[in-house]
Amino acid sequence: MAGPLILFSSCKKEALSSTIKTEKTPPVEISPGLYLIDFDGVRADGGFCYKIGYDLDGGDSNAEPTKSKMRIFENGIELFPPHSVHDDIRNYGGGRFSHWGSTLYFSTSDNTNPITNGKQYTCTLDGMAYPKTDTVVTHAVNPQPGKVDQ
Repeated sequence: MAGPLILFSSCKKEALSSTIKTEKTPPVEISPGLYLIDFDGVRADGGFCYKIGYDLDGGDSNAEPTKSKMRIFENGIELFPPHSVHDDIRNYGGGRFSHWGSTLYFSTSDNTNPITNGKQYTCTLDGMAYPKTDTVVTHAVNPQPGKVDQ
């Protein structure tokens, strides 16, 4: 009788940072009702999913799976669908996101790294559409957009 067969495999997970922010801070309001998604503390969560904790109320839960009114915008274009299953965000990406509790799970529209792709990510928290604004906000990005650290 043969003993148990144990297989080990190696897989690479994208490393964004060796430091993970432990305190949660609210997003910064850049114009009335529009908040900049700050990537300080963001980390890869497998596949195409990234997650970051915010000091926000109103996220989805098991009891209220569509409670959140958060809308996310990539360079002013809305990402969807909201309230996505976290495994779908990881496996398919394509702009899916979930505001679950006080954590934002999201993917970019083209499944690139949001820290290095040079795009701006903003959100509204009350279900509002992208507000008309003359405010232009920039943030530091990797000088080689599209290159993912491994």
